[in-house]
Amino acid sequence: MFDININERFMTPYLLTPTVGTIPPDKIVGRDEELKKLRTLLMAQSVTIEEFRRMGKTLLVQKLEYLSIKQDEPNKVIYFMLQGVKDVTELTDVLLDTLRKQERLGILKVGWHGIKNLYNTFKPAEVKIKEVTFKLPEFKTKWKDALTACIKDLAARTRKDGEILTLVLDEFPVMLWDWLENDKSQDAIELLDLFRNLRIDLKEQGHIRFVVCGSVGMQVVLDRLRRKHNYTGEPFNDTKSFRLEPMNDADALFLCRCLALSGFTHSGDITILHQRIHRFAENLPFYINTIFQLIQSHHNGEINDDTINKAQESLLNDPDEAKVFNQLYQRIGIYYELQKADRMLEILNQLANQDGFASENDLQQHITTANKAQLLDALETLWKEQYLVRKIESGARHYQFKYNLIKQWWKLNKA
Repeated sequence: MFDININERFMTPYLLTPTVGTIPPDKIVGRDEELKKLRTLLMAQSVTIEEFRRMGKTLLVQKLEYLSIKQDEPNKVIYFMLQGVKDVTELTDVLLDTLRKQERLGILKVGWHGIKNLYNTFKPAEVKIKEVTFKLPEFKTKWKDALTACIKDLAARTRKDGEILTLVLDEFPVMLWDWLENDKSQDAIELLDLFRNLRIDLKEQGHIRFVVCGSVGMQVVLDRLRRKHNYTGEPFNDTKSFRLEPMNDADALFLCRCLALSGFTHSGDITILHQRIHRFAENLPFYINTIFQLIQSHHNGEINDDTINKAQESLLNDPDEAKVFNQLYQRIGIYYELQKADRMLEILNQLANQDGFASENDLQQHITTANKAQLLDALETLWKEQYLVRKIESGARHYQFKYNLIKQWWKLNKA
Protein backbone atom coordinates (compact mmCIF):
# COMPACT_ATOMS: atom_id res chain seq x y z
CA MET A 1 0.00 0.00 0.00
CA PHE A 2 1.16 3.51 -0.82
CA ASP A 3 2.53 5.10 2.33
CA ILE A 4 3.76 8.57 3.17
CA ASN A 5 3.95 10.59 6.35
CA ILE A 6 0.59 12.32 6.72
CA ASN A 7 2.12 15.69 7.65
CA GLU A 8 4.43 15.70 4.64
CA ARG A 9 1.60 15.60 2.13
CA PHE A 10 1.01 19.34 2.21
CA MET A 11 4.69 19.91 1.41
CA THR A 12 5.15 17.22 -1.21
CA PRO A 13 2.35 16.49 -3.71
CA TYR A 14 1.99 12.81 -4.61
CA LEU A 15 0.61 11.31 -7.80
CA LEU A 16 -3.15 10.84 -7.98
CA THR A 17 -5.03 9.69 -11.06
CA PRO A 18 -8.21 11.70 -11.71
CA THR A 19 -11.17 9.53 -10.84
CA VAL A 20 -14.83 9.86 -9.92
CA GLY A 21 -14.68 6.50 -8.15
CA THR A 22 -13.12 5.39 -4.90
CA ILE A 23 -9.45 5.75 -4.02
CA PRO A 24 -7.29 3.98 -1.42
CA PRO A 25 -7.85 5.55 2.02
CA ASP A 26 -4.14 6.31 2.46
CA LYS A 27 -4.30 8.60 -0.59
CA ILE A 28 -7.30 10.70 0.47
CA VAL A 29 -6.29 14.36 0.55
CA GLY A 30 -6.79 16.69 3.49
CA ARG A 31 -9.85 16.96 5.74
CA ASP A 32 -7.65 17.17 8.85
CA GLU A 33 -9.85 19.76 10.57
CA GLU A 34 -13.01 17.80 9.81
CA LEU A 35 -11.47 14.60 11.15
CA LYS A 36 -10.34 16.36 14.31
CA LYS A 37 -13.85 17.68 14.92
CA LEU A 38 -15.40 14.28 14.22
CA ARG A 39 -13.04 12.53 16.64
CA THR A 40 -13.90 15.06 19.35
CA LEU A 41 -17.63 14.48 18.87
CA LEU A 42 -17.19 10.71 19.01
CA MET A 43 -15.49 10.90 22.37
CA ALA A 44 -18.89 11.81 23.82
CA GLN A 45 -21.60 10.44 21.53
CA SER A 46 -22.64 8.84 18.26
CA VAL A 47 -22.86 10.97 15.10
CA THR A 48 -25.00 11.22 11.96
CA ILE A 49 -23.58 12.51 8.65
CA GLU A 50 -26.09 13.24 5.90
CA GLU A 51 -25.07 14.58 2.49
CA PHE A 52 -26.29 13.94 -1.01
CA ARG A 53 -24.02 11.94 -3.26
CA ARG A 54 -20.50 12.97 -4.30
CA MET A 55 -19.88 15.37 -1.43
CA GLY A 56 -17.02 13.28 0.00
CA LYS A 57 -18.60 11.71 3.09
CA THR A 58 -17.52 8.14 2.29
CA LEU A 59 -13.91 9.23 1.72
CA LEU A 60 -14.01 11.10 5.02
CA VAL A 61 -15.12 8.10 7.09
CA GLN A 62 -12.79 5.74 5.22
CA LYS A 63 -9.88 8.02 6.05
CA LEU A 64 -11.12 8.15 9.66
CA GLU A 65 -10.93 4.34 9.76
CA TYR A 66 -7.51 4.21 8.07
CA LEU A 67 -5.90 6.75 10.40
CA SER A 68 -7.39 5.15 13.51
CA ILE A 69 -5.50 1.96 12.66
CA LYS A 70 -2.39 3.46 11.04
CA GLN A 71 -1.74 5.87 13.90
CA ASP A 72 -3.03 3.51 16.62
CA GLU A 73 -5.51 6.08 17.86
CA PRO A 74 -7.56 5.53 21.04
CA ASN A 75 -10.73 5.71 18.93
CA LYS A 76 -10.71 2.58 16.77
CA VAL A 77 -12.97 2.83 13.71
CA ILE A 78 -14.51 0.05 11.60
CA TYR A 79 -16.28 0.86 8.33
CA PHE A 80 -19.32 -1.02 6.97
CA MET A 81 -21.00 -0.41 3.59
CA LEU A 82 -24.67 -1.31 3.98
CA GLN A 83 -26.17 -0.33 0.64
CA GLY A 84 -27.63 -3.45 -0.93
CA VAL A 85 -28.09 -5.36 2.34
CA LYS A 86 -31.49 -6.93 1.78
CA ASP A 87 -32.71 -7.99 5.23
CA VAL A 88 -31.95 -8.18 8.93
CA THR A 89 -30.21 -11.56 8.84
CA GLU A 90 -27.93 -10.44 6.03
CA LEU A 91 -27.15 -7.31 8.06
CA THR A 92 -25.93 -9.41 10.99
CA ASP A 93 -23.77 -11.49 8.67
CA VAL A 94 -22.28 -8.39 6.99
CA LEU A 95 -21.35 -6.93 10.38
CA LEU A 96 -19.96 -10.24 11.59
CA ASP A 97 -17.91 -10.84 8.42
CA THR A 98 -16.27 -7.42 8.64
CA LEU A 99 -15.56 -7.78 12.35
CA ARG A 100 -13.98 -11.21 11.82
CA LYS A 101 -11.74 -9.70 9.17
CA GLN A 102 -10.66 -6.94 11.56
CA GLU A 103 -9.96 -9.57 14.19
CA ARG A 104 -7.74 -11.52 11.79
CA LEU A 105 -5.79 -8.31 11.15
CA GLY A 106 -5.22 -7.92 14.88
CA ILE A 107 -7.36 -4.78 15.20
CA LEU A 108 -9.94 -6.43 17.48
CA LYS A 109 -9.83 -9.12 20.13
CA VAL A 110 -13.32 -10.48 20.81
CA GLY A 111 -14.41 -13.60 22.68
CA TRP A 112 -17.72 -14.02 20.78
CA HIS A 113 -19.25 -15.91 23.72
CA GLY A 114 -22.74 -14.50 23.13
CA ILE A 115 -22.72 -15.32 19.42
CA LYS A 116 -21.48 -18.87 20.03
CA ASN A 117 -24.00 -19.52 22.80
CA LEU A 118 -26.88 -18.32 20.62
CA TYR A 119 -25.66 -20.36 17.67
CA ASN A 120 -25.33 -23.47 19.82
CA THR A 121 -29.00 -23.31 20.82
CA PHE A 122 -29.78 -24.28 17.21
CA LYS A 123 -26.51 -25.96 16.21
CA PRO A 124 -25.35 -27.87 19.32
CA ALA A 125 -22.08 -29.08 17.81
CA GLU A 126 -18.87 -27.21 18.60
CA VAL A 127 -18.58 -24.28 16.22
CA LYS A 128 -15.78 -21.91 15.30
CA ILE A 129 -16.62 -18.24 14.93
CA LYS A 130 -15.45 -18.22 11.30
CA GLU A 131 -18.18 -20.78 10.48
CA VAL A 132 -21.07 -18.83 12.01
CA THR A 133 -23.78 -17.49 9.67
CA PHE A 134 -27.28 -16.30 10.54
CA LYS A 135 -28.73 -16.70 7.05
CA LEU A 136 -30.01 -20.16 7.95
CA PRO A 137 -33.84 -20.53 8.13
CA GLU A 138 -33.84 -21.38 11.84
CA PHE A 139 -32.44 -17.94 12.68
CA LYS A 140 -35.05 -15.97 10.73
CA THR A 141 -37.05 -15.05 13.84
CA LYS A 142 -33.95 -14.64 16.03
CA TRP A 143 -32.24 -11.80 14.17
CA LYS A 144 -32.60 -9.36 17.09
CA ASP A 145 -30.96 -11.86 19.42
CA ALA A 146 -28.14 -12.40 16.91
CA LEU A 147 -27.53 -8.69 16.34
CA THR A 148 -27.67 -7.95 20.06
CA ALA A 149 -25.22 -10.77 20.81
CA CYS A 150 -22.85 -9.47 18.13
CA ILE A 151 -22.80 -5.89 19.47
CA LYS A 152 -22.63 -7.00 23.11
CA ASP A 153 -19.69 -9.28 22.32
CA LEU A 154 -17.99 -6.23 20.83
CA ALA A 155 -18.67 -4.30 24.02
CA ALA A 156 -16.98 -7.09 26.01
CA ARG A 157 -13.90 -7.07 23.76
CA THR A 158 -10.38 -6.85 25.14
CA ARG A 159 -9.51 -3.15 24.96
CA LYS A 160 -7.10 -0.59 26.30
CA ASP A 161 -8.15 1.87 28.99
CA GLY A 162 -10.10 4.71 27.40
CA GLU A 163 -10.39 3.00 24.02
CA ILE A 164 -13.53 3.78 22.04
CA LEU A 165 -14.80 1.63 19.17
CA THR A 166 -16.70 3.46 16.42
CA LEU A 167 -18.82 1.52 13.94
CA VAL A 168 -19.41 3.47 10.70
CA LEU A 169 -22.69 2.40 9.06
CA ASP A 170 -22.41 3.90 5.57
CA GLU A 171 -25.66 4.20 3.58
CA PHE A 172 -27.68 2.92 6.54
CA PRO A 173 -30.64 5.18 5.56
CA VAL A 174 -30.51 3.94 1.94
CA MET A 175 -30.61 0.35 3.20
CA LEU A 176 -33.68 1.14 5.31
CA TRP A 177 -35.37 2.95 2.42
CA ASP A 178 -34.92 -0.12 0.23
CA TRP A 179 -36.50 -2.22 2.97
CA LEU A 180 -39.51 0.13 3.04
CA GLU A 181 -39.82 -0.20 -0.73
CA ASN A 182 -39.87 -4.00 -0.33
CA ASP A 183 -42.53 -4.23 2.41
CA LYS A 184 -40.07 -4.67 5.27
CA SER A 185 -41.15 -1.64 7.28
CA GLN A 186 -41.63 -3.63 10.48
CA ASP A 187 -38.06 -4.90 10.30
CA ALA A 188 -36.86 -1.31 9.76
CA ILE A 189 -38.81 -0.07 12.80
CA GLU A 190 -37.57 -2.89 15.04
CA LEU A 191 -33.98 -2.36 13.88
CA LEU A 192 -34.11 1.38 14.59
CA ASP A 193 -35.44 0.78 18.09
CA LEU A 194 -32.92 -1.99 18.74
CA PHE A 195 -29.97 0.14 17.64
CA ARG A 196 -31.10 3.00 19.85
CA ASN A 197 -31.36 0.74 22.89
CA LEU A 198 -27.95 -0.79 22.17
CA ARG A 199 -26.34 2.64 21.75
CA ILE A 200 -27.69 3.79 25.09
CA ASP A 201 -26.87 0.55 26.93
CA LEU A 202 -23.34 0.18 25.54
CA LYS A 203 -22.22 3.80 25.27
CA GLU A 204 -20.30 3.62 28.54
CA GLN A 205 -20.22 -0.12 29.20
CA GLY A 206 -18.43 -0.94 25.95
CA HIS A 207 -17.38 2.54 24.83
CA ILE A 208 -19.09 1.91 21.48
CA ARG A 209 -20.12 4.72 19.14
CA PHE A 210 -21.91 4.73 15.79
CA VAL A 211 -21.47 6.97 12.76
CA VAL A 212 -24.60 6.71 10.65
CA CYS A 213 -24.13 8.30 7.25
CA GLY A 214 -25.96 8.29 3.97
CA SER A 215 -26.87 10.09 0.78
CA VAL A 216 -30.47 9.95 2.00
CA GLY A 217 -31.22 11.75 5.23
CA MET A 218 -32.54 9.64 8.11
CA GLN A 219 -35.31 12.22 8.38
CA VAL A 220 -36.61 11.09 4.98
CA VAL A 221 -36.88 7.51 6.25
CA LEU A 222 -38.43 8.56 9.56
CA ASP A 223 -40.98 10.85 7.87
CA ARG A 224 -42.20 7.96 5.72
CA LEU A 225 -42.44 5.66 8.75
CA ARG A 226 -44.46 8.29 10.61
CA ARG A 227 -46.80 8.98 7.68
CA LYS A 228 -47.47 5.41 6.64
CA HIS A 229 -46.83 3.34 9.76
CA ASN A 230 -47.56 5.73 12.65
CA TYR A 231 -44.01 5.38 13.92
CA THR A 232 -43.39 7.67 16.89
CA GLY A 233 -39.84 6.71 17.83
CA GLU A 234 -36.90 9.13 17.94
CA PRO A 235 -34.08 6.66 17.29
CA PHE A 236 -31.38 9.29 16.76
CA ASN A 237 -32.22 11.97 19.30
CA ASP A 238 -29.10 11.01 21.27
CA THR A 239 -26.75 11.61 18.32
CA LYS A 240 -24.96 14.71 17.05
CA SER A 241 -25.42 15.84 13.45
CA PHE A 242 -22.20 16.55 11.51
CA ARG A 243 -22.22 18.55 8.28
CA LEU A 244 -19.42 18.04 5.80
CA GLU A 245 -18.59 21.25 3.99
CA PRO A 246 -16.34 21.69 0.90
CA MET A 247 -12.57 21.41 1.27
CA ASN A 248 -10.64 24.45 2.42
CA ASP A 249 -8.60 26.28 -0.24
CA ALA A 250 -5.30 24.71 0.85
CA ASP A 251 -6.64 21.15 0.60
CA ALA A 252 -8.34 21.84 -2.74
CA LEU A 253 -5.19 23.39 -4.24
CA PHE A 254 -3.09 20.49 -2.94
CA LEU A 255 -5.52 18.02 -4.55
CA CYS A 256 -5.03 19.84 -7.87
CA ARG A 257 -1.24 19.59 -7.48
CA CYS A 258 -1.51 15.84 -6.89
CA LEU A 259 -3.82 15.25 -9.85
CA ALA A 260 -1.61 17.33 -12.13
CA LEU A 261 1.22 14.83 -11.63
CA SER A 262 -0.73 12.34 -13.80
CA GLY A 263 0.86 13.56 -17.03
CA PHE A 264 -0.72 17.02 -17.28
CA THR A 265 1.04 19.99 -18.87
CA HIS A 266 0.39 23.67 -18.14
CA SER A 267 0.39 26.85 -20.22
CA GLY A 268 0.46 29.70 -17.75
CA ASP A 269 0.87 30.14 -14.01
CA ILE A 270 0.20 26.72 -12.46
CA THR A 271 -1.22 28.07 -9.21
CA ILE A 272 -3.61 30.44 -10.99
CA LEU A 273 -4.78 27.67 -13.32
CA HIS A 274 -5.37 25.28 -10.43
CA GLN A 275 -7.21 27.97 -8.48
CA ARG A 276 -9.54 28.44 -11.45
CA ILE A 277 -10.34 24.73 -11.38
CA HIS A 278 -10.96 24.30 -7.66
CA ARG A 279 -12.88 27.57 -7.30
CA PHE A 280 -15.22 26.67 -10.16
CA ALA A 281 -15.69 23.26 -8.51
CA GLU A 282 -16.35 25.07 -5.20
CA ASN A 283 -13.67 22.96 -3.51
CA LEU A 284 -15.70 19.77 -3.94
CA PRO A 285 -13.25 16.90 -4.62
CA PHE A 286 -15.56 15.02 -6.99
CA TYR A 287 -15.94 17.99 -9.34
CA ILE A 288 -12.24 18.87 -9.15
CA ASN A 289 -11.49 15.31 -10.27
CA THR A 290 -14.12 15.58 -13.01
CA ILE A 291 -12.57 18.75 -14.48
CA PHE A 292 -9.15 17.08 -14.56
CA GLN A 293 -10.68 13.98 -16.17
CA LEU A 294 -12.33 16.06 -18.88
CA ILE A 295 -9.09 17.91 -19.64
CA GLN A 296 -7.22 14.61 -19.72
CA SER A 297 -9.67 12.80 -22.00
CA HIS A 298 -10.68 15.66 -24.33
CA HIS A 299 -7.66 17.97 -24.37
CA ASN A 300 -4.64 15.66 -24.06
CA GLY A 301 -4.00 16.76 -20.49
CA GLU A 302 -3.11 20.33 -21.53
CA ILE A 303 -4.22 22.73 -18.80
CA ASN A 304 -4.72 26.32 -19.93
CA ASP A 305 -7.48 28.92 -19.79
CA ASP A 306 -9.12 27.58 -22.94
CA THR A 307 -9.20 23.90 -21.90
CA ILE A 308 -10.47 24.83 -18.43
CA ASN A 309 -13.29 26.83 -20.04
CA LYS A 310 -14.19 23.93 -22.32
CA ALA A 311 -14.10 21.39 -19.47
CA GLN A 312 -16.38 23.60 -17.39
CA GLU A 313 -18.78 23.94 -20.32
CA SER A 314 -18.79 20.16 -20.83
CA LEU A 315 -19.53 19.56 -17.16
CA LEU A 316 -22.58 21.82 -17.33
CA ASN A 317 -23.87 21.01 -20.83
CA ASP A 318 -22.77 17.51 -21.84
CA PRO A 319 -25.51 14.93 -21.10
CA ASP A 320 -22.81 12.30 -20.52
CA GLU A 321 -21.58 14.36 -17.56
CA ALA A 322 -25.05 15.05 -16.17
CA LYS A 323 -25.59 11.87 -14.14
CA VAL A 324 -24.51 13.31 -10.80
CA PHE A 325 -26.45 16.52 -11.32
CA ASN A 326 -29.49 14.58 -12.51
CA GLN A 327 -29.60 12.46 -9.36
CA LEU A 328 -30.01 15.69 -7.37
CA TYR A 329 -33.12 16.33 -9.44
CA GLN A 330 -34.42 12.75 -9.49
CA ARG A 331 -33.98 12.02 -5.79
CA ILE A 332 -36.59 14.66 -4.92
CA GLY A 333 -39.23 12.72 -6.86
CA ILE A 334 -38.07 9.43 -5.34
CA TYR A 335 -37.99 10.36 -1.67
CA TYR A 336 -40.83 12.87 -1.34
CA GLU A 337 -44.56 12.75 -1.97
CA LEU A 338 -45.59 14.06 -5.37
CA GLN A 339 -47.08 17.39 -4.30
CA LYS A 340 -44.22 18.24 -1.96
CA ALA A 341 -41.68 17.20 -4.60
CA ASP A 342 -43.36 19.51 -7.13
CA ARG A 343 -43.15 22.42 -4.68
CA MET A 344 -39.49 21.73 -3.97
CA LEU A 345 -38.66 21.64 -7.69
CA GLU A 346 -40.63 24.82 -8.30
CA ILE A 347 -38.64 26.60 -5.59
CA LEU A 348 -35.34 25.43 -7.08
CA ASN A 349 -36.43 26.51 -10.56
CA GLN A 350 -37.30 29.96 -9.27
CA LEU A 351 -34.06 30.39 -7.34
CA ALA A 352 -32.02 29.19 -10.32
CA ASN A 353 -33.40 32.06 -12.40
CA GLN A 354 -32.66 34.90 -10.03
CA ASP A 355 -29.56 36.44 -8.56
CA GLY A 356 -28.64 36.22 -4.89
CA PHE A 357 -30.92 35.43 -1.98
CA ALA A 358 -34.72 35.46 -2.16
CA SER A 359 -36.99 36.10 0.81
CA GLU A 360 -39.87 33.83 1.72
CA ASN A 361 -42.31 36.60 0.77
CA ASP A 362 -40.68 36.98 -2.65
CA LEU A 363 -40.87 33.24 -3.25
CA GLN A 364 -44.51 33.16 -2.14
CA GLN A 365 -45.38 35.67 -4.87
CA HIS A 366 -43.86 33.48 -7.57
CA ILE A 367 -44.92 30.05 -6.27
CA THR A 368 -48.69 30.17 -6.26
CA THR A 369 -49.28 26.41 -6.03
CA ALA A 370 -48.30 26.34 -2.34
CA ASN A 371 -49.79 28.08 0.67
CA LYS A 372 -47.47 29.65 3.23
CA ALA A 373 -47.20 26.55 5.42
CA GLN A 374 -46.46 24.32 2.44
CA LEU A 375 -43.85 26.75 1.13
CA LEU A 376 -42.10 26.93 4.51
CA ASP A 377 -42.12 23.14 4.80
CA ALA A 378 -40.56 22.72 1.34
CA LEU A 379 -37.95 25.42 2.02
CA GLU A 380 -36.98 23.86 5.34
CA THR A 381 -36.57 20.46 3.68
CA LEU A 382 -34.38 21.89 0.90
CA TRP A 383 -32.30 23.70 3.51
CA LYS A 384 -31.87 20.57 5.65
CA GLU A 385 -31.04 18.53 2.53
CA GLN A 386 -28.38 21.17 1.72
CA TYR A 387 -29.73 22.19 -1.65
CA LEU A 388 -30.10 25.66 -0.16
CA VAL A 389 -28.44 27.94 2.36
CA ARG A 390 -30.34 30.57 4.28
CA LYS A 391 -29.63 33.78 6.12
CA ILE A 392 -31.65 36.04 8.38
CA GLU A 393 -31.89 39.63 7.17
CA SER A 394 -34.10 42.28 8.75
CA GLY A 395 -35.78 39.53 10.73
CA ALA A 396 -36.76 37.55 7.62
CA ARG A 397 -35.40 34.30 6.19
CA HIS A 398 -33.73 34.42 2.77
CA TYR A 399 -32.60 31.47 0.62
CA GLN A 400 -30.34 30.66 -2.30
CA PHE A 401 -28.59 27.60 -3.80
CA LYS A 402 -25.81 26.35 -1.55
CA TYR A 403 -23.56 25.63 -4.53
CA ASN A 404 -23.38 27.98 -7.50
CA LEU A 405 -22.13 25.08 -9.64
CA ILE A 406 -25.41 23.22 -9.06
CA LYS A 407 -27.36 26.43 -9.61
CA GLN A 408 -25.69 26.95 -13.00
CA TRP A 409 -26.48 23.40 -14.08
CA TRP A 410 -30.07 23.67 -12.81
CA LYS A 411 -30.64 26.92 -14.67
CA LEU A 412 -29.27 25.51 -17.94
CA ASN A 413 -30.96 22.11 -17.77
CA LYS A 414 -34.02 22.18 -15.52
CA ALA A 415 -35.35 25.64 -14.70
